[in-house]
Amino acid sequence: MGLLDGDIAALFSAAFSGMYLDATVNAGTGEPIYGAGGVITGYSGSSQAAKAQVDAATQAMRQADGFAEGDVRLIILANGVAVTSDHSVTVAGVKYSLQSVELDAAASHWVCRGRKVPT
Repeated sequence: MGLLDGDIAALFSAAFSGMYLDATVNAGTGEPIYGAGGVITGYSGSSQAAKAQVDAATQAMRQADGFAEGDVRLIILANGVAVTSDHSVTVAGVKYSLQSVELDAAASHWVCRGRKVPT
């Protein structure tokens, strides 16, 4: 493998994962799954550990259709993590739905527009 075959993602992950926050990429609806007695035993979909950073939305994000005040830029290290706009991401206890997703040219990180999910 070479830098253009995915090694850049591994390199970025090794260099920056200590500075990024722990995050969880969630697939599926996240609806509660109820067990006996109405106890929540889990949530639908799957989750994957990731490293992410929350930042202010870019000017391009602000000018995009559907932008809402309060939307943020989420930078997620891409090493072994696949993200689509069907996912949500939890960072520092805050859950964000993904409004847009873009993989950078080096495939080292995802740049997403996130919207806080009301709790």
